[in-house]
Amino acid sequence: MKEWSFLCRTKVWDVVDVQEQRVLAMEDGAYKISDNQYFLADVFSDEGEEKLRLLSLYWACSEPAFRRAYYRDIEHDDMTVCQPPPELLPAGAGAAYDQIKKTISSLGTDKLMEYASYRIMYDGAFVHKCLESSSAIYYFRLQDIFDDELPYAILWKL
Repeated sequence: MKEWSFLCRTKVWDVVDVQEQRVLAMEDGAYKISDNQYFLADVFSDEGEEKLRLLSLYWACSEPAFRRAYYRDIEHDDMTVCQPPPELLPAGAGAAYDQIKKTISSLGTDKLMEYASYRIMYDGAFVHKCLESSSAIYYFRLQDIFDDELPYAILWKL
């Protein structure tokens, strides 16, 4: 498992060295690094060799949590709750919904978007609510707003 402080310094389009670490290919351009670390990448050919270009990073409490956030697979979510890495939280914020929201709003330099996602084309089921800033999207499972709810997944934008 890579340290988040290292992963957060990577840039979009960086080439991922799959030889250096175990990378498990999932569906639709998603890859698993560890139980809590995932990334999205594009495949490209370099002198006949397939390589990956990094698009974004995900942290999730578990693989079923990642699948809920990325694939909208709510039926198989294990509902695991855990503390997110501090490196992925807004500077000075705690991990709870209200703390993340207030910190992003107070910065003034970052726009906060708050929204919910549903599986509209399939069955209309609620998937998650989100707090989005320029650097991350924080995913929360509960349909109602609970100030102390922890994110179950975070998309780190590069």
